[in-house]
Amino acid sequence: MEQAAQWYPLPVCIDAIANKSYAPTPSATASASAPPLLLGDKLFIVEQSSFTDPAWYRGYLITPQPLSILGQSVIGDILAERIAVGIFPASCVTLTESLDYSTSPHPTSPLPAASNDSELTVEKDLPILNEIAAALKEWCPVHMHEFFGPQTSNSARLATLSALISDLLHTRISLLFYNLPDKDKSEAIQSAVWTLVRGNKLISGDVIVRDETSGAIVTGSNDDLVQLFRDQQVMALSTHNSAHSSTQGKSESPSGMDLLHLMMRVFGLTLDEGTYARFYICNKGRGIITEAVHVDAGTVDAKVLFVDLPPAVAKDEIFMVIEVYETIYMTTQVQSVQSVPPAQRPQSYTIQGRRGVVIGMLEVGRVLREKAELEREMVVRMFANKQVEGASNGGWGTLRARLAQGSADGIQRYAKLDKVHVSLRAFASPSGQALTTASPLLFADMFACPKALFATSSTTPRDELYLTLGGVSFASHVVRSKSLYYLSLSSDASAPIMFRDAEQQKPSSTWTSCVVSRDEKVGECVCISPLRTGKDVVINVHSIDGRIIGHTVLPLWVDNVVVKDGTQNLSVTNSQGLRVGTLDISTYLVSTTLSADETLLALSRWRMARNSSNGQAVLLHVLRQVDYVDESEIVKLLRQVLDSLFGILAWKRGDIEFEDSIFAALVHVLDVISEKGVNVTSVLDDYIRELFNYPIALAPLLYGYQRLLSNHIDPDVGAHVRSLLKIGKYILRFISVTRLKYQSQESVSVAFATFPTVLRHLFQQLCRIVEQEASDYDDQDTAATIVAHQTLALDHFAEYLSELRSFFTDNELLELSIDFMESSASGCSSNTQLAMHQLVLLQSYTNLWLFTSSTAEIRKELASQTIVLIRPYLSVPTDTDLATPTAWHSWKERLRLCCSVLAHQFRILWPQRESCRETCGLYVQLLPEVAAIFVALQKKLKNPVAQTGAAPRFNHEFSSLFPERFPFPPPRPVDTNAKKLPFDELSVELTLLVAVLSEFATYDTSVNGNGGKSLTEHEVITLMRNVLSMCNSVIRGDAFPTNWTSVYSLLHCSIFSCMEFISLVLLELFVPPSEGQRDPETEQVASLWYTFFRTLIDLVGSEALAIESFTEQKRRAVSAIAGDVRERGAILLSKMWDAIGYDASPEEALYNVHRVGGLQARFITRKSCDGFALVGQLVELWGSQNDDVRAHALGVLRSMIVCEWNVRKRLDDIQSDIIDALASKFETNPSLMVNSFSTSAFSGTLLENFPATDDALGVDAHKLLTTVSRFLDLLVDLHSLPDNDAYNNDRSLCTLSLMKFLKDLGRKDAFVRYVHELVQMQELAGHYAEAGLTLRLHAAMYDWRKDVHIPALADPKFPAQTSYDRREKLYVQMVKYFALGNAPELAISTYKELARVYESISFDLDKLAAVTVSMAKIYREELSASATARPQPQYFRVAYHGIGFHRTVRGKQFIVQGNGWEKLSEFTERLQKMYPEATVVTTATPTAIGVNKHISSSSTLSSNSSSIVFDTDASANAQGQYLQITAVSPEPADALAAAVGIGPKDRDFFLRSDLRRFSVSRPVKSEANAIRTSGNPADIWVEKVVFTTKEAFPTILRRSMIESSDITRVSPLSNAAGLVVQKTSEILHIARHALSHPDESRSAQLSMVVSGAVDAPVNGGVQQYRSLLAIYATNADADSREQKKRLELAIVDYVAVLKYALVVHARVVSSALRPLHDSLVVLFERNFKAELQRLADEGRIIDGTDIHIGSRAAPATASEDAKSISSDLTPQTTTLSIIGSQHQPPSNNSSTTTVVSGAIQPVAAPARSVQLMQLSQPSTTSLALDRNGSVTNLSVSVTNSSQHESVQSVSVSDMGSSVITSSGGQSSIANKMGRRISKMKFGSSKRSLTSLESL
Repeated sequence: MEQAAQWYPLPVCIDAIANKSYAPTPSATASASAPPLLLGDKLFIVEQSSFTDPAWYRGYLITPQPLSILGQSVIGDILAERIAVGIFPASCVTLTESLDYSTSPHPTSPLPAASNDSELTVEKDLPILNEIAAALKEWCPVHMHEFFGPQTSNSARLATLSALISDLLHTRISLLFYNLPDKDKSEAIQSAVWTLVRGNKLISGDVIVRDETSGAIVTGSNDDLVQLFRDQQVMALSTHNSAHSSTQGKSESPSGMDLLHLMMRVFGLTLDEGTYARFYICNKGRGIITEAVHVDAGTVDAKVLFVDLPPAVAKDEIFMVIEVYETIYMTTQVQSVQSVPPAQRPQSYTIQGRRGVVIGMLEVGRVLREKAELEREMVVRMFANKQVEGASNGGWGTLRARLAQGSADGIQRYAKLDKVHVSLRAFASPSGQALTTASPLLFADMFACPKALFATSSTTPRDELYLTLGGVSFASHVVRSKSLYYLSLSSDASAPIMFRDAEQQKPSSTWTSCVVSRDEKVGECVCISPLRTGKDVVINVHSIDGRIIGHTVLPLWVDNVVVKDGTQNLSVTNSQGLRVGTLDISTYLVSTTLSADETLLALSRWRMARNSSNGQAVLLHVLRQVDYVDESEIVKLLRQVLDSLFGILAWKRGDIEFEDSIFAALVHVLDVISEKGVNVTSVLDDYIRELFNYPIALAPLLYGYQRLLSNHIDPDVGAHVRSLLKIGKYILRFISVTRLKYQSQESVSVAFATFPTVLRHLFQQLCRIVEQEASDYDDQDTAATIVAHQTLALDHFAEYLSELRSFFTDNELLELSIDFMESSASGCSSNTQLAMHQLVLLQSYTNLWLFTSSTAEIRKELASQTIVLIRPYLSVPTDTDLATPTAWHSWKERLRLCCSVLAHQFRILWPQRESCRETCGLYVQLLPEVAAIFVALQKKLKNPVAQTGAAPRFNHEFSSLFPERFPFPPPRPVDTNAKKLPFDELSVELTLLVAVLSEFATYDTSVNGNGGKSLTEHEVITLMRNVLSMCNSVIRGDAFPTNWTSVYSLLHCSIFSCMEFISLVLLELFVPPSEGQRDPETEQVASLWYTFFRTLIDLVGSEALAIESFTEQKRRAVSAIAGDVRERGAILLSKMWDAIGYDASPEEALYNVHRVGGLQARFITRKSCDGFALVGQLVELWGSQNDDVRAHALGVLRSMIVCEWNVRKRLDDIQSDIIDALASKFETNPSLMVNSFSTSAFSGTLLENFPATDDALGVDAHKLLTTVSRFLDLLVDLHSLPDNDAYNNDRSLCTLSLMKFLKDLGRKDAFVRYVHELVQMQELAGHYAEAGLTLRLHAAMYDWRKDVHIPALADPKFPAQTSYDRREKLYVQMVKYFALGNAPELAISTYKELARVYESISFDLDKLAAVTVSMAKIYREELSASATARPQPQYFRVAYHGIGFHRTVRGKQFIVQGNGWEKLSEFTERLQKMYPEATVVTTATPTAIGVNKHISSSSTLSSNSSSIVFDTDASANAQGQYLQITAVSPEPADALAAAVGIGPKDRDFFLRSDLRRFSVSRPVKSEANAIRTSGNPADIWVEKVVFTTKEAFPTILRRSMIESSDITRVSPLSNAAGLVVQKTSEILHIARHALSHPDESRSAQLSMVVSGAVDAPVNGGVQQYRSLLAIYATNADADSREQKKRLELAIVDYVAVLKYALVVHARVVSSALRPLHDSLVVLFERNFKAELQRLADEGRIIDGTDIHIGSRAAPATASEDAKSISSDLTPQTTTLSIIGSQHQPPSNNSSTTTVVSGAIQPVAAPARSVQLMQLSQPSTTSLALDRNGSVTNLSVSVTNSSQHESVQSVSVSDMGSSVITSSGGQSSIANKMGRRISKMKFGSSKRSLTSLESL
């Protein structure tokens, strides 16, 4: 088959069907990729082999048949067996429709399940394509069955996953086939990276860091480590993607001046026709703060983005306002137009107006502050204005203000529009345009973007005036009290200004307000633009009929200055000029160019001061007022303000007063600009670089700088000093930029020559400021001022250095920076907060070019100074640091800043570490401090001091790693999908430092690796211990979450570097001493070696490196990052293990070991190594799927075995450690260990090196390995079972096998632990009886001895006590479990054992009496009615065929204990749920018997447990799973079966004691009559199978394997004899009970029984057996004669018992039923005349006292016959019903296999039948006969009484029949007396009869 060379993805998934079947060719290639198709198979096509004419499609196949049957590979587990990925020929596929999987509520199919990497020619610069392919390979197959399955509660998760897959595929197609611009390509890759992050967090929780520019996995080898850690944290915890965070980060100024934006979505807005809504935002104080949005009626979904809101507005309450207006029509008059003649002027016309209806408000400040990623749905309640007589509240215009204040005055609910649903989401971005550009898809369908009423530096040029209209205060005579009016606005000039009241409204030259009443205010806001100079706004007041009441004028300009913000009252006059009222309004200017500020206007006219007499004084005053100008006005007029200040400075140069005032004003202006963020400061930078042209003003600037700093303590200039320290870099930038610009001019360059000296003096002043100690000043205000100045100087000093590169060399600047840092030491020593800012300064030095790109010498010097300056802060937490939460938090912040300083230097050195080895080696001297801090921190986090709350916990916010400023940036919200793993930021940061320092340690040339500083031996050991402790914490995942895959894998590489470094130190400084030396020093060295080995073993065996079990993406990432760390670690392990041993002797070398002994002996077993044992640690490495790791680990084990034998001459201890370690590992991670040890042959490898020879070592080693192998097999069997209820029994069986193994080994502690684990498992499952049996295993370990004391147990918890007390306590608990499990037989046996002990061992009469009473109580309860109603377990034979079953059950047969009264169908359904893929196989049909055997009494065939009792086509080794299920009944013992006259309760109780035999029967025909369908009793034989189980029930497992099975075939005569004996026993029992317990209910029961037996129809009951005797009368066969004789004797006994019952009936019957008795006597004597005569001849007298069955002539024979018959048959099992042919046809369920024909009573049935038969004591058969007792056409069927299911039927035609007894009571006498009997109170018998009749 020719396959496509390249596949082309379809834009959408195509739904298709197979139009014909397709069988692929048998070639390997075809079978691997093309599954077979069946007609009608459903397909999802995702790729095609050609764009134009595809020959092949590729996608998913959904087939109704399991693919495993066809030999195809499948996706997922067996539940997903019907889904496959493959290619399909186009000729066999019909495409139906495309599926929009991205919008479907239930995802139908994700797009392609990942092509192989080899199928695509991927560009080298697009590694993201490989990452996408890996993700799709991983996501699609694993979750495919969920996609194509039915709707589940997890549909939301699947919809999210489907959307993520859709995004990845769209990106994949775009990158592959579209020539994207670089920007779009970059955005697509970044989006794909974050889509991968979200998908992995959703599915597995693992987070892999990929480069956002290329999509490649970040390995960390030469990458920015700080950024890697930051990205790892953000990707794992952040709620938004990188694009959002990076946008914030790049635009964020030190004060975080991003603007806020609020997106609102309105849905479900129901407005009446002629109404519309307006949306805007307002606050309590200022009022409206955004433009409004107009939404008409009929708009279904409107999405609005309110943009450019300053962050300050979110600090207070702000509201989203919804106003609804209704449209009205009104008349207006036309204003006079002079050019139109009066006659032609229209007087009025109709216009469309509006009236306010309802308002709703919603507080949205919290939404803006939180800036959550998801939209928040909210409800806005709507209110209308309520008119109150005699009160005026402002009406419509003040309704909004009243709602904002929470006032209920004049407010009412509005029924027609009660609420509006909206959803809100906030954003932070430099501008609305930047936000919409960054996320075009999110804002593509935006309805409107109303602007805020604020002018910011990021907004486009705006000159707009917003006019808010109040109300008109009319004179009382102008309008009536309830008159309506409205306002209109227009311009008074030929070039009109424009008006609008909504963002999307088209501006108009006129505008009309809403209509309000006389006492109401308008309350509307209108935008006026453009603001033309000299223009005014004319405001007319109209009545509702259009008449102009008055007018007023609003001047927009006054003296060429735009109108000021604020409120005004305008006088309203009429046409005659008379005042008719006043109008209150407020104005607010939003402009980027215009200003109404008087100070700035005066400053811009500074040139006019030259010609004025007091102009200079006024100008000086103006300069001093600049501090009070609104900041927004300064921002708008920045260039004009700076030009004015520098112009004045150039003019007044030399005037100190002017210079200082100008300098102070300039400092204030620059301070304002610096606070406004990047967008505004960029304007300042442009001014300095391009527009500044005042070089003559630079000297005054510099000297003003000096004067201000020299007087920094003066409180009058304190504010300016603080501002100067913040903006000093701009002053220096003015100087440096101007020097570069004018350095060619000689006059200017000469002036600049003196600047370096002045600048040095300036820096000296700064040094003096920071070296002061605030404690030297008594005045607290002065001290606080000094601290504030020092803080700002430390924060901004590094900024000054960058501006002075044109004046100083790098060495000079380095000197200045170090001097300043050293000067600050004294001031910071006494102030913790200043110390934090000193660290921030050190951090800033790192970011300068001095460290990043300067010479190696300067970098080395700065590194040395960093180490000196930072070392004092690196200290473990003291008691003071742990005293309070505040102190603890302060210590952590200080350490975090230290980590940040070092980490940012490391991020520069790491990629260049090979070329900067000397500089890197300097940092190693910090390793002891950093490692000690890490260890101390981990100790505190694990055992937190109560007052500090130090324990790490998973919070809803996280702090960014390695902060660069102080105070730290605000925390960020944690993604709700993030895996809930606690972590501590400081631990993560310290981990990076230790990892890098350990790597740098290899570059250190000193012997002890401490940067040239000598360490003592104790210090070296402490250092090594701390580093190893850090390594262990990282491996265990204590330092940070283990799902941070990239960082976690990288740190494993770093840990290996640590181990290499420590190995060198160990080999060079700590030579292993001889084994015989034991002193504190050698013990310390041994402990260090042990810690090293343990850490190295943990590293090699870390689950983070087990790539064989990883998913596709994680495997790629870990392989790329960690590489072959495991292999290198295993090699190092072998090397170091050999290093501490001696050379092997020739005898030892025979076992393939090279070095053995020495210090190795200290690290083997726990018992002899004082806690230094390593055997247990090696266990996990033995099961590694990495061959190299396993080989080295087994090599170490060989050496351990030889060493242990040499030292102790035995291997018991090492075996014990291995078993304990294996058990522990399997408990902690069973799936990994099962996969590891089920595929590794470690024991076989070891056995090759330890052959079974006569050598003692070889023998013991072989024994050890054989034992461990067996233990491993048991563990694998136990833990490899699927985790579902289907394997609970198998799990218990495996646990028991494991327990037996441990017990045989003498591991009593482990044995007891497993016993109680099994008890708990059974208790949770509700199997209390089984729990008690399991507990018996524990009790059997102890003797009944009070002189033997046993220690306490920790798991389970038992105190130290005597053996007697422990066993007694366990027995008491067993009895409790048996009581809860309704197992009286087990409770009795346990009580008997206790009674024996109390009577013959402890001689405790009190306890013996209590036990005896308890046993008596149980016996009484068993005879009570409640015991009868107790549900009894049912039993089923289950055979497991097929290799699909687990090996613990495959090919075996079991008797399984079902639930109480459980039907076969219910049990079968339960098993099918456990094994959903299993097929239930029915049993074979009845077989025929040879004609020569049809008269034989019985024949028995014995067989083993695999007897083919029921033939089946499925063999034990067949493919798949097949279940064969049969209901079985308990089989009584011979003695119980022969017992006559015992009650059903007694029989049932003893039947279930020591129960291990079960039976099932089925009818068979003789071969001679096999074709005949007659119901002749002579034709029917019964085949009965008796199963014997290995264990007696109840069992711990609720099942027992069948040990043997016996097949017995019973002839019709034997069957009949058994049924007669059974009925005889039942009648005798009822008669005896009626005699011994005379009461009305028992006599009535006896009446029913005797009535049914005596009044039998003709040829029914015993009569039919008489006919059976007649059929065999002429048969001369000896067996037949013997069986005939037995039947005759059984009938005689039956009649004798019936006569005895009549005698008893005569004694107990009531007078009311005496006629019935007399009739029965007559019938009895008539129907059984022959038998009565025989009784008389034999002299058998029945007097009613008691009766013995058996003829006097041959009593022994009769008794033996009864015993023989009863021993072969189970008498009370099944209900026989005879129904007419008009009833439902007989059903056939061969699984029950208990069938009889005709009137022959079957011999066996499920146990529940026994229960019901015993409850229905009067009879076991129910006959549906006519009044005459004859049936012309009958269907005889056996019904399982517990299941109400007809099993098998045999037709009987024209055959007279009779019954032994009839519970239906349909004889003539019974019919007559039935009504009277039914009215009697039967007690428990009434329920029994009812139950029987229902059958």
